[in-house]
Amino acid sequence: MNETKKNDDHYMLLYQSKFSDLISTKDLTSEIFYSLIEGLGDKKLENSEYMDLYLCENLFSSLLPGLESLSKNAEKLIYYADKEDESEVKRFNPCNFLAEFLMRNNPRYGQNIETHERFLKFTRKERKNRMIGQVHDKLFTKVIEVHKTEKVLLNKMNIVDFVLKVDKKLSLKNTLKKSDWIEHFRVYKDDQRISLEDFLQAFHKAVLEIHEVTEQMVEQLLS
Repeated sequence: MNETKKNDDHYMLLYQSKFSDLISTKDLTSEIFYSLIEGLGDKKLENSEYMDLYLCENLFSSLLPGLESLSKNAEKLIYYADKEDESEVKRFNPCNFLAEFLMRNNPRYGQNIETHERFLKFTRKERKNRMIGQVHDKLFTKVIEVHKTEKVLLNKMNIVDFVLKVDKKLSLKNTLKKSDWIEHFRVYKDDQRISLEDFLQAFHKAVLEIHEVTEQMVEQLLS
């Protein structure tokens, strides 16, 4: 087996591996997101930003489309080399190709903006999750105070009104209504009581899930 054939076999195995799925940006899921940050740890930069989240928000949203484009071009040159210009095949340099792609594609603009928005969604959720961490009681205390003031027995019939009052009291800028509270408590009967503990868990989830709840808003809640 000659050297060219060995290289071809190597690249064939590469494209058949799960790596080709990992770099696809068409369906960026939370599983793919967490597989990217796995192993990076939660180290912080000098500005107290998490390194892995910084990379996801500012690099990976361009790097993944770049790797995807690189793999497609490399695959074309490998499998269809006889149909391509010979000088182009010899001149092709993966490192240069990827470097030029990154220079041309700002993650916040152009064709990669959708990918950047997906990464921003996941990084915001994870950043908020880390901010709350072991101090979620601080988050709950303010909600409990609203509940005591309103003196309401929560159920599906009044849950939305209560959420709006919590939103206003905590200055969350009408973001909480973006969560489907009725659907969250769908197993409850209309007049069945929703415990404060269950509501607090739903509130915690909503704060993480709602993209419009920013890190600055969470910081204010925890202050």
